[in-house]
Amino acid sequence: MHDYSVLVDLVSLLFIIYTYVQASRKKFARGEGAIWIFVWLLVGIFASFPSLFSSITVLLGVALPINLIYGVFLLFLLFMIYRLEERVNELQRVILVAVQEKSIRERKEEPEEARE
Repeated sequence: MHDYSVLVDLVSLLFIIYTYVQASRKKFARGEGAIWIFVWLLVGIFASFPSLFSSITVLLGVALPINLIYGVFLLFLLFMIYRLEERVNELQRVILVAVQEKSIRERKEEPEEARE
């Protein structure tokens, strides 16, 4: 075990604890805390056992381990962008409905003479 792997394991453990605390305080959307805990767990496992990553690379038929790292990282980023886009669209719908309801309430409360 290398010195860097111990450091990465400690940092990974700290981020797992931090993410768990934040998720329990509802700072993440449903399920996102679990995703980040899983990511930090994988970082810690691959730092502790680098040969495991090499074995996965050979099993998947990827030329170099760094190619697999970039590929997985790219897929993860695309997944996170997709999730963020879903949340933005959901919030836009919520805001649209709230503004429409407020406008309808204001229109009903407005006196008849002011409408003309």
